[in-house]
Parts: sequence; structure tokens; C-alpha cells
Amino acid sequence: ILEEYEKIQNKVLPRSFRLVKELCLAHYISNKELRRYYRKWQEGKRKDESLLPAKIGAKPGSRRTPKAIERNIMKAYRRFGSNRYELVLLFKPYYLDRTPSPATMDRIKKRYPLNPAQKKIIKRYEKVTEPPPLYLPRDPKG
Repeated sequence: ILEEYEKIQNKVLPRSFRLVKELCLAHYISNKELRRYYRKWQEGKRKDESLLPAKIGAKPGSRRTPKAIERNIMKAYRRFGSNRYELVLLFKPYYLDRTPSPATMDRIKKRYPLNPAQKKIIKRYEKVTEPPPLYLPRDPKG
């Protein structure tokens, strides 16, 4: 079809069709589609393989955070109860450019939810100071 289309465009004489419209009607294809295929064919150095669909984008799940990193994030979250920004700051020195973004941290936490018992276990490690000993006056009677 594409070679015929070229002949019509260049007005080369022995050709099967006089107009592009006739070529399109004979092959049940729209003019727009024919031009699209022709452009692809020309860009692919006139090889038939260039008309095949190209691979597009990443496969689903290939850009997902690795399981090992997800596990570490969940361990830290369950242990410290940190928010997403604190988790990013915590993992930045270890994973450098592979550290998930704060939004990804939230998606990971949502993927592995905590049950009510685990929510109670979360502890924040904070410095605890002992209160000063209470001053109890001596009983005068002894």
C-alpha cells in the first residue's frame, strides 16, 4: 500500500490508482491512517518492521519500591511511629537517591496497615526525666 501511495504522491505513471482517495477506499483505510503509517515507514528507513507497535513505558510494577526497602520502612514506622517526612530523613543517608518520596512512604504505609493492637504498641523514644523527689515534711509527733 505504501509503495502505491508513494507512486500517487510522486505522480509516477504505471500506477494502479489515480488518487489517494481511491487507494484508501480499495484498502478500507482512512487517509489520516495511511499518512500516519507512511510517516512511520519513512522514519523507519522504509522497513516493514517499523510499522509494528513500539514498546511503550515501563511494565507495571517495575518502578515500584523494592520489597527490602518497603520492609525496612514498615519496621521503622512500626517501631517509631514516624510521619512520612521523618521516615524520608531517616532513610536518606542509607538509600541516597533511591529513597522513596514522602508520598510514596504514605502509599507503602497504606499498603501494609496496622491493626489496633499494633497501633497501641508504637512508642516514641523520647528522653524521660525523672520527676524530683517529693518533699515530705516530718511528722512532729514522730
